[in-house]
Amino acid sequence: MLKALSNPPKAVKTTFGAVVYLLANVDPLVPVTKSGKLDVADPYKCVPVQLKDPKAFLEKLKNYKNDIDAKRVPESNFKAIQATLDDENFEPEIIRNSSDCAAGLCDWVRNISVYFRIFTTVAPKRLAVEEAEVNLANANEKKATMEAEVAELNAALSVLQATFQEVMDEKEAAEAEAYKCE
Repeated sequence: MLKALSNPPKAVKTTFGAVVYLLANVDPLVPVTKSGKLDVADPYKCVPVQLKDPKAFLEKLKNYKNDIDAKRVPESNFKAIQATLDDENFEPEIIRNSSDCAAGLCDWVRNISVYFRIFTTVAPKRLAVEEAEVNLANANEKKATMEAEVAELNAALSVLQATFQEVMDEKEAAEAEAYKCE
């Protein structure tokens, strides 16, 4: 459907522009400069190349999450579309007036952006929590070892104190006996 649009509405161009920006540095069909920025003035010019094989295009979109997980997607891709995401007209319901397909892509752009934000902010925190849990487990293990040693030492101290008390009692008894004898 989108391939058939020779002069698409602005909403469709904006949506595809966002998709092309997201594919920069990930898809070799998207031209980028040496610094990794999109190398075309109008991102929609990349669309015919992308849509030559619609199934392959859909596979790219389906596998994009894996590219994020593998850290192959630069943060600059999402910074490049931030203005589009902030636009109040960049909503699937609004874009659906121009094209159902573009509305689906708009929804994908919004959702993958949320996923990227979560991946880059929550995932490191989750790793930090896992590391803290490992450290806590190690500390608890060390604490248990120390508590066991303290219990052993307290038991030995109790034996020594009992022995000391016996000896002191014998000494006092001997001194009392000596005093009596005097």
